[in-house]
Amino acid sequence: MEAAGWKVLLIEDDKIDQQAFKRLIRDENLDYNYTLAGTIAEAKSILDREEFDVIIADYLLRDGTAFDILDSLRDTPVIFATGAGNEKLAVKAMKAGAYDYLIKNPERSYLAVLPLIIKNAVNHANMQKEVKSYHENLEGLVKERTEQLEAEKELLSVTFASITDGIIVVDANKRIVLFNKVAEILAGVKLEDVKGKEIDDIFRLVHERSREIVKNPIDLVLASGDVQTTIEPDIIIIGNGREYPVSAAAAPIRKPHGQIGGVVMLLHNLSQEREIDRIKRDFVSSVSHELRTPLTSIKAYVETILRDRNMSEQTKHEFLLAVDDESKRLTELVNGLLEIAQLESGGINVLKQCVDIQVVIKQVASSLQQAAKSRKIKIQVDTFETTQQLLGNESKIRSLISNLVNNAIKFTPEGGMVRVGMQYQHGGIVIYVSDTGIGIPKEEIPKIFDRFYRVHRSGRQIHGTGLGLAIVNEVAVIHGGRVEVESELGQGTTFKVFLPLFDRNEFETSGAKKCTAN
Repeated sequence: MEAAGWKVLLIEDDKIDQQAFKRLIRDENLDYNYTLAGTIAEAKSILDREEFDVIIADYLLRDGTAFDILDSLRDTPVIFATGAGNEKLAVKAMKAGAYDYLIKNPERSYLAVLPLIIKNAVNHANMQKEVKSYHENLEGLVKERTEQLEAEKELLSVTFASITDGIIVVDANKRIVLFNKVAEILAGVKLEDVKGKEIDDIFRLVHERSREIVKNPIDLVLASGDVQTTIEPDIIIIGNGREYPVSAAAAPIRKPHGQIGGVVMLLHNLSQEREIDRIKRDFVSSVSHELRTPLTSIKAYVETILRDRNMSEQTKHEFLLAVDDESKRLTELVNGLLEIAQLESGGINVLKQCVDIQVVIKQVASSLQQAAKSRKIKIQVDTFETTQQLLGNESKIRSLISNLVNNAIKFTPEGGMVRVGMQYQHGGIVIYVSDTGIGIPKEEIPKIFDRFYRVHRSGRQIHGTGLGLAIVNEVAVIHGGRVEVESELGQGTTFKVFLPLFDRNEFETSGAKKCTAN
């Protein structure tokens, strides 16, 4: 018999039946590892300590019935055996979960079929366990794959949404399957409103100058099966009344057997490139103009000196002074351009050293005293008894303050005053420069930080490069600050630069010594 190692629990209070069971095992040479229990309580105590492959339970015992054992078991097969049974009891036992039901007789002939029933019961239980394990594993695999698919879907969704170009997917009939957010903006529609519609009904590509319709790359892909790109630089997409300059490319989506199942099209918005090109052109034009003006003056003065050999020394001296002024203007312009380029390229180490703002203010005011004195302008420096040092680039902060003070001197009439100082505000430092000058029109204030921009002054010509305030703004930005302006025509102007003392994380990674109060 295939009974090696099976653990069998017999719950039986009849000694003769117990002996008959033992005799069966001996005579049939059954390799059962069996345990006997005479009561329900004893059986439960044994079951608390051990597990069995099969249980044979007499229906009626002194302290209960086999149902008391059946109620406490789930996976172990239980075979009922009783000498007082009937069909009704057998049905009840099977419904309650018993594996089989045997009727005892005085000859105990039922024992002849018991080994086969035990074998079938154990095999059935093992099969049930295997099925249960399979289902548990299957559920685990399904759950794992579902979570994997959800993660892949989320990753794809995030990736799709983060792409800065417009992506459109259509099926083989050119019906829209998918738009990303950028494509929705370019086409001027929402995916939910156009899904399933033909792409040609949503937008079209046209030549910017001729306004003639350009062949959609999707049509070219469906016709040729190859990747297609537009080489025309003047293509615009028109959808919902909006227009954007774009470049377009499309590629086939193939099924496993090679058939084209759809097309994915990429639309790159050229608006930013167009704007950058415009800024470059404007910058080159401005620089050319700013360089040409002093160079033209220098050339004219030098040519006049060279041509007029009889020119008086006084006139020649005046001309040379003018050449010197224009040369200084050129130098100032070139230096300003270099500084702007350096600031915008990020080519400086902002967190470099501890800067005592009050000391820098005093040094700048001292260096500009002569220029102010020549225009009969007073520079007033407000001081604090203590000052907190700022972690930053000292030369750039000096340039910021110098540009502001110099600007204030230029636009303040004789007899006026320029006031410069600092104060604390919300964990940072505010550098302020105010003057009693001519003021700035309110409508001009948003433009004054643009490179080369100079406020038009009717009847006044004040020389400058138009770069000073642009430098001020850039220095403030790279130090994590900002610039504010208050001005009233004929009354004066106040510039306030807000700078944080330092960012602790940046400070700890900068390698600088701790800045302290003085």
